[in-house]
Amino acid sequence: MASENPLTEEERTELVAYLDGELPKAAVRTLEARLTTDPRMRSEMETLRKTWELLDHLPKPEPSPDFASRTLDRVSTIRATPIRIKAGSVSHRWKLWGASWAAAVILALVIGYEGGHFFSSRTAPGDQGRSKDVQPQLVEDFRVIENQRLYAHVDDLDFLRALQDPELFGEDN
Repeated sequence: MASENPLTEEERTELVAYLDGELPKAAVRTLEARLTTDPRMRSEMETLRKTWELLDHLPKPEPSPDFASRTLDRVSTIRATPIRIKAGSVSHRWKLWGASWAAAVILALVIGYEGGHFFSSRTAPGDQGRSKDVQPQLVEDFRVIENQRLYAHVDDLDFLRALQDPELFGEDN
């Protein structure tokens, strides 16, 4: 009876995958259900299982001593060959990448400029009069601000006041 309706190639491939443990769980359940109801499948499965067991009794071939070095040589030559890509696709990719970066930089500049303008024009709730007084204070202290790098080396204020004494250096003409 088994010779009357042979299994299809797909069914045989499914049985081999089952024996190898490569079948997904859902397909395993379906196949096991078919094995319980279909004597053709069960017979073929037993034949394949016995064949697999016979393969275990065959002598295992030993690789040659230079197998590893030959394999690594072949792999290195495969990796050394450059991958050829169409010139148009690479230049298109670079143009797209460059345009993206340019857009990001322009967006950052606009946001920075507008944000700085927005926050500099705003005053805190209690600072309505303070922003008007800052400008004259900066003008008044301009010499100090301009020479701040020189004042950084002075240890205390008394030393600076002592430098103003006319007897130390003489009168300015």
